[in-house]
Amino acid sequence: MPRDTAVTGNPPRPVPARVHSLDALRAVMMLLGLVLHTALSYVPELSSGEWPYQDRRANEWFGWLVSLIHTFRMPAFFAVAGFFAAFLVERRGTGAFLRHRLNRIGVPLVGGWVLLFPLTAVAWIFAASRSGVPLAPAPGSGAGGFDLMHLWFLYQLLILSAAVALFRSASLRFRPGGAARLAGFARQALARRWAFLVLVGVTALTLAPMEAWELETDGTLLPPLRLLLAYGVFFVFGWLEYGRGGSFGHLRDRCLARLGGGLFFHALYLAVVAPYFGMAPAEAPFAHGAGMVLLAVSMWLFVLGFLGFFRRLLDAPSPGWRYLSDASYWMYLVHLPLTVALPPLLAGWNAPGLIKFGIALGAAFAITLVTYHYGVRATWVGKRLNGRRYPRVFPRRASA
Repeated sequence: MPRDTAVTGNPPRPVPARVHSLDALRAVMMLLGLVLHTALSYVPELSSGEWPYQDRRANEWFGWLVSLIHTFRMPAFFAVAGFFAAFLVERRGTGAFLRHRLNRIGVPLVGGWVLLFPLTAVAWIFAASRSGVPLAPAPGSGAGGFDLMHLWFLYQLLILSAAVALFRSASLRFRPGGAARLAGFARQALARRWAFLVLVGVTALTLAPMEAWELETDGTLLPPLRLLLAYGVFFVFGWLEYGRGGSFGHLRDRCLARLGGGLFFHALYLAVVAPYFGMAPAEAPFAHGAGMVLLAVSMWLFVLGFLGFFRRLLDAPSPGWRYLSDASYWMYLVHLPLTVALPPLLAGWNAPGLIKFGIALGAAFAITLVTYHYGVRATWVGKRLNGRRYPRVFPRRASA
């Protein structure tokens, strides 16, 4: 990474109260969840994971799409979340920050789960009844009987936010000198060219204990430490980026080259691990280790590339992107029953899988967006999700 003002002695450029490009990136990563969960119905059984429905026009291309999105979506989201978390802690203090996280993340997590768990279970049973291949049991029907479903990342985000904020508070209170030295070291280290290798190495270490051939997810109330560490690396990276006075602007240069490199290393990763998908990682430790290193390289190239790409193209305020950023939270929260139930409705149609995928995804996108606009945006639910009630107007009218 090139040097920036955080280590050259010049005063850092103040970070604005709202970084529009990072809002847009966060929204896109949220909405890619709709793409991923719709695509799972069109992935062949071997690579689809736990999903209730497999369309008869399933194609391995959708498996590649799911793997690609899963490689960078949550890591990029946690990096942006860490950046904004550091911003809020500095502006509001630890106590106010934790209350803010509980209100904006904790309450939607609990309320969303109570509402969506039964709806998703019904959709799951319906989808399984239409599938030609018996796949996964309904959520919560396995060992333990509890599953946070697609809301797992909100729970882990709460844990990471509390852990990092409390660590910062304790360090400033009991070891202010040590905290200052640690922050200074982080500022300098992140600006060095070798920082990329350090980030990749740390992430590869967190991926090594994975019990799958990819970055795992977990919907339990006691997520494995390996997952908190893996996602925590990206969260802390975003936190430290704010702490050093930056906002990822130095990543604008060569962002397309990084994204291209991410694709290249993702292809290498699949070439290494795909022949072993039917085996447990412990049965092929060398392939698993090599695959996790390649996956770590791909992850960081994608994360840094997308951060730079969005900072490069979407820094200016945009009513449309601001609207979509506000809507994306609701759209992600409520999308799962739709993305489970809509593809089976097209089961009897012999159209290509890509067309059916596009129709199911478009319907899920439209339903979640319309319900946000007319049922959420100007209500107390919208205030809980977005921080305030917004007028029920479309972006073009709002810009006028």
